[in-house]
Amino acid sequence: MRELVGAEPDFGLLEERDFIRRRPGSSMAGEEEYAIKHALTREVAYTSLPKSRRARLHAGFAAWLEHSGGGRDETAPLLAHHYAEAVRPEDADFAWGGEEAERERLQEKALEWLRRAAELALGRYELGDAISLLQRALDLEEREQSRAELWRDIGHAHAMRYEGEAFWEAMQNSLQVCKDRATCGETYSLLALHTAARSGMWQRQPDRELVTGWIDRALELSEPETPTRVRALIARAFWTPKEAAGAAREAERLAERMGDRELQSWALDALLAQAYSKHHYDEAYELARERLSLIAKISDPDHIVEVHEAAVPAFAAVAQLDEARRLAKNADDLSRKLSPHHELHGLSLQLEVEELAGGWERVVALTARTERAVSANLDTPCSRNARSLLVCAVASVVMGDEQRAAELERAAEELGMEGYDFALESPRLRLALLRGNLQPVGEALEAAASHNLSFGLARLAARMDALAALRDRRRVEEDAPPLLQAGTYIELFAHRALGIVREDETLVGQANDRLRGMGLDWHAEQTDVLIEAASLPGGRPVDR
Repeated sequence: MRELVGAEPDFGLLEERDFIRRRPGSSMAGEEEYAIKHALTREVAYTSLPKSRRARLHAGFAAWLEHSGGGRDETAPLLAHHYAEAVRPEDADFAWGGEEAERERLQEKALEWLRRAAELALGRYELGDAISLLQRALDLEEREQSRAELWRDIGHAHAMRYEGEAFWEAMQNSLQVCKDRATCGETYSLLALHTAARSGMWQRQPDRELVTGWIDRALELSEPETPTRVRALIARAFWTPKEAAGAAREAERLAERMGDRELQSWALDALLAQAYSKHHYDEAYELARERLSLIAKISDPDHIVEVHEAAVPAFAAVAQLDEARRLAKNADDLSRKLSPHHELHGLSLQLEVEELAGGWERVVALTARTERAVSANLDTPCSRNARSLLVCAVASVVMGDEQRAAELERAAEELGMEGYDFALESPRLRLALLRGNLQPVGEALEAAASHNLSFGLARLAARMDALAALRDRRRVEEDAPPLLQAGTYIELFAHRALGIVREDETLVGQANDRLRGMGLDWHAEQTDVLIEAASLPGGRPVDR
């Protein structure tokens, strides 16, 4: 205040009249700090200033703060605000008429601190604040190249919030004003990677040809051994895993050589997903362990959660359910500190482990929290919204509460997710099998089964049980052999299905004993249900 008014204000008089109060401490060492007591007082005082005077005071305060605070990161939001207010586009001509050089200087200062404050907000995972700061910078920025970069950064922040449509819009805006080859390539690579890797951002699955075109364009515009090329290769590996088996390995080698641990982790994720899709469970497990070892060198909390998210099914696939449960709990704890969408993902991982383990009492205990998490996450079109509710519905049926199950099932179906059978099929099959209604089971199995990393294990187990219940020997004999891998979770379901369709009591008994030995007692108890269901024409309800 002394700096701005160029005199000694009478703070004592203002305190006596109850306008301000002295704070006991100060946010800046060696300074006295006062606060205006009422927001209305502050608003009246502020709006009574002419706009030109107001702009200059903002500029003066920002200059004083930058000098006194040494331009520290903790003052970045204040500096961004005051420099930006000093050059508001609607007032800048009036406030700085005839002083173009000063206006440009202040505008550069505003842009510098807005971007720095946004970067810091992203680091704290305050994504809404980061987007607001970048939007404000966009209002001030006139250079096309810089506008392209700002739109790209805005898009990246929306991707972190799993806001798919806003992400696409921002990235397309960036490309519209982008003229620089390298910048355009980087934008295409980010657009492709986040679209391919964050499939939960969409109400409907993205068009495959469109995304393939983005990947091709990113590769075309990228230079060798650059992050842009690595991201494009990773996107290709995610998007077309069977056709691009070498892309992930090339990306992993490049990222390791560049020392970029985050990109190396993404590349390992793509390799993990490929191994998993081919039922190479031991390989997927080793890749998950390697990826977990990189966490200490990764600062992005979203990425760390995602590392856990991919590791959970990889550990479960090799029958390490206790470790999968621990990783899921870690992911849940980390996710609660981020966004509602992350919290739902962390919670759903726990549900998915218990779905595999048959721990339905634990699922019931998490059901109320699941409903709250889904409600908080409704703005994000995530398949885990519906899937989590359906898993809870299965638990309610197991525990004998059909009314509660129907409520949860109805809430899941009302979300209207399209193209997500890979996520929703397994709990739907479980519900039909538990109710002894085989007609929808047969219809569901007409679709080809992809082996998705997140939900593939539960889907395969449910499919083996469903085919056994239907006595579809041809399909079981075709589908089971690749799953007969010693020491894996799915091996026992494949053996049981083969035993049921072959009417081999010895094979069924061995599978049951091993299910119990793995702690999968509930799944073992379903054997009699599956045998009885198979003998009932029309899938009449089974008396369990």
